[in-house]
Amino acid sequence: MARFVTPVLDLRTLPPPQPMQRILEALEELPRGEYLIAMTPLHPAPLLEMLDADGFACRTHNMAMNHCWLAICHREFAAVLDDIAAPGTR
Repeated sequence: MARFVTPVLDLRTLPPPQPMQRILEALEELPRGEYLIAMTPLHPAPLLEMLDADGFACRTHNMAMNHCWLAICHREFAAVLDDIAAPGTR
């Protein structure tokens, strides 16, 4: 069963490319079976491509003011993301 390994990374106030860099740094330490939640100032299309290429699964939810909520885990544990809801979606 997955659980939070770090608090939610609220990166909405950071300028690019800091949100992407901080997420990638946090994922270097992410144990298998755990997931990371991050909030970014924009929908991170370039990051999503990188995550896919690096073996991660991701669920996104676009929020107000162009912010984006992400749940990220190692691809083999992608099923855990189905049980994680973005704020305001349940």
